Amino acid sequence: MDKNLVSVIIPVYNTEEFVEEAVRSIMNQTLQEIEIIVINDGSTDGSLSIIERLAKEDKRIRTYTQQNQGLSATRNKGNEYAQGKYIYFMDSDDYLEPETLETCYIKCEQQALDFVLFDADILNKEKHKSLHLNYQRKDCTNPELVYQGPHILKLLMDHKAYSPSACLNFIRREYLTEIQLDFLPGIIHEDQLFTCLLYLQAQRVSSIHKDFFKRRLREDSIMTSKFSMRNMESYFTITAHLSKFADSHPMFREIIDLYLSRMLNAAVWLSYKTPFKDRLKIARRCLKEYRQYVTTKNLIVLLFKSFL
Repeated sequence: MDKNLVSVIIPVYNTEEFVEEAVRSIMNQTLQEIEIIVINDGSTDGSLSIIERLAKEDKRIRTYTQQNQGLSATRNKGNEYAQGKYIYFMDSDDYLEPETLETCYIKCEQQALDFVLFDADILNKEKHKSLHLNYQRKDCTNPELVYQGPHILKLLMDHKAYSPSACLNFIRREYLTEIQLDFLPGIIHEDQLFTCLLYLQAQRVSSIHKDFFKRRLREDSIMTSKFSMRNMESYFTITAHLSKFADSHPMFREIIDLYLSRMLNAAVWLSYKTPFKDRLKIARRCLKEYRQYVTTKNLIVLLFKSFL
């Protein structure tokens, strides 16, 4: 077998409490012919010493250190280093079941897939009962079928089962090269853009109905932190990029419009707790540039819910 069938890319930033468990979950994969690319993105805690120690245990681990550049730039750098036939983007505070990479590799090879998606579960779900996360797709996809990307994207959205998380996809590296897809630096919620474009351009996609990925929700993460203008600015940037993509790929206009409507309405709804001056800015921008995506009801909620 080839030496590196899969390249696992793990950006690390200040996750000393969890990074060893995350990396070991990759070291312990049943598929051994992998490379583990761990990039320390300017951590100021003890993360670097932990990953250097692990690298001494396992020659498949390649470590890199850089000044802090953010998740997108770090993932892109990892992709530049990657040599495997397939890519998997792992987070440094989560966990992957041991059979994940082997199961995904075999399925992709047997069905000649661009990527395969799988399900996830929350490690500390009792602390975050109010969060609704679409990590289960068992009721709306058939793992025996191979779908075109836009078809399965629409299917997942129709069933309210779409998740933008890049960590739920096992991807053929050559496919990423073919469509020239990487992560947009300088924003948060980067997976919203990356994963949508991943789906839209894929010809062969399938699913695995197993909770391979175990997500840990932390109080200081983007997902659980207080919604702010920074979040909304990133959503506007993503909207602009996807709108531009639709202009040059009109066959995707309908599904992109649906995607942006779902995404922006959810973001505007979450913005009602931001300062009133920020809410005014958001409302003005929605009315000026993105009126077709945001409902009147959500704009009213944005401006007036905090007064009720």
